[in-house]
Amino acid sequence: MVKAPLEAELRSVLAAQKSKNAARVVYLNVYGNHDLFDDIRSVKDARHLPDIVASLGFGFLFERGFRERFVDTGIYESLSFSPPRQSLAESGVIDPECHYTILAINPMVMVVDHTKIGKRPIPRKWADILEPEYERSVGAVGRDAFFNETLSLTIYKEFGLPGIRKLRRAVAWAGHPAQMVKMAGKAHPDAPAISIIDYFFAKMIRRQDRISIVWPDEGALAIPFVALAKTDRRKGVRAIASFLTGRKTARICADAYYYPVYSDVPIYLPESLKLNWLGWEYLKENDLEVLMDEIRGEPFSCLKGGRE
Repeated sequence: MVKAPLEAELRSVLAAQKSKNAARVVYLNVYGNHDLFDDIRSVKDARHLPDIVASLGFGFLFERGFRERFVDTGIYESLSFSPPRQSLAESGVIDPECHYTILAINPMVMVVDHTKIGKRPIPRKWADILEPEYERSVGAVGRDAFFNETLSLTIYKEFGLPGIRKLRRAVAWAGHPAQMVKMAGKAHPDAPAISIIDYFFAKMIRRQDRISIVWPDEGALAIPFVALAKTDRRKGVRAIASFLTGRKTARICADAYYYPVYSDVPIYLPESLKLNWLGWEYLKENDLEVLMDEIRGEPFSCLKGGRE
């Protein structure tokens, strides 16, 4: 996917920096070690923060506490970018206030397993999976009772807590997407009838003849790959910033079926496909940490899943 090749390239760029002023960069992957999130989230003094932070998903970078202390105050800023990919600009994912740099969008879709769906209709909208006929039939990226925040926040935004309760009843399995890939199309007893996973993982399923990849009518869930850089470290972070906003990073993202913002690379997804983006106003008006605490307020029942 993105994590391994990106980190390998980052190490090369960092190794080439001989200066004591070399940038301190932290890349946090949504499926990786979350201890780093907690460490950075608890920092009060900006001097103890990395010069550049890059993260996948709606994590701590979007939480109100972090944003108000370090982004709205100008301690962190966006990176310079050439004109972005037109389809992404039209989808509204580019920050109009130029605080956050969206490097790419990871689309999350539905995968319908024809060995498990039976006579039920194939869902075409995100709202469809909330219907009673899909109860205990959905697999989501997550661990134990907690799953992907982009899915959770999208359902919460559109349907409120009643929608979250329906989603809880729908989700029967939570784990790493690679686990769903292994089970899909094989009539596996634990396989969900509908998996909600990254498009990259959907394309990895071997028995494509036994599944359908559904790009919902409202759009694939748009998971941001986002970066921030310290304003007072412009010179020290120049090499890393150029790498993150340049062709190599865009190529890595495109190879993982992302939509890179850098426009001068070919991609493997149609530009015309719709993205379901939470919206900058929604992100600014709401404290995502509070929303996620509310969403996680009640435990799941009958939840199956694997641990990473």
